Amino acid sequence: MDMLKELSNNNHLPSLFVFDIDYTLWPLWIDACPGPPFEADPSKPYRVKDKYGNVIRLYPDVPKILRTVKNCPQTYIAVASRTQEPEWARKVLSIMPFPENEDEESIKLSVTNGSSSKVINYNTLADVIDYSEIYPSSKVNHFSSLHAITGIPYDEMIFFDDEMRNKEVNYKLGVHFVYVPDGMTYELFLSAIKEFVNKREHSFLS
Repeated sequence: MDMLKELSNNNHLPSLFVFDIDYTLWPLWIDACPGPPFEADPSKPYRVKDKYGNVIRLYPDVPKILRTVKNCPQTYIAVASRTQEPEWARKVLSIMPFPENEDEESIKLSVTNGSSSKVINYNTLADVIDYSEIYPSSKVNHFSSLHAITGIPYDEMIFFDDEMRNKEVNYKLGVHFVYVPDGMTYELFLSAIKEFVNKREHSFLS
């Protein structure tokens, strides 16, 4: 939790954390799975079953990563996916159990940083996500929409994605891009944040 406190007190954190979904948050292409009906068991967090009982589950470190971001005041979470089955993705996000704390108990968390306070209250993965861009299109279009909706400058956004072709959001828009070769890990997450913070601090000093 010391790292969480350190992140919360840093004024150069990204304002918007954006995650691709397939092979970034979970290890599959949602449009390649057998499809609905999807079912979730509240007693089994971070997973959903498709119509044949195959389990769709988050990478192990994803819950910790998302909680870390949610506990940082004045930060937001978005997902950006060009899946061919956007309704499937939205459905899985909307029913996947996501307990409010790591102990899988239903409690309300409040994190205060100076005059900023954030109250967290969620039960599913969709509740954790503030903005969604899920439809077949380029990531540049996804980010253009996020910028229009949130008003957040591109250089205050960070994007985690498993496809290098999507680095175009960096050189076309100025979004900080992070390549995710093997799914999100907490180590990769912290390394990316430190790189972002160092870059921002350097730009403010120069």
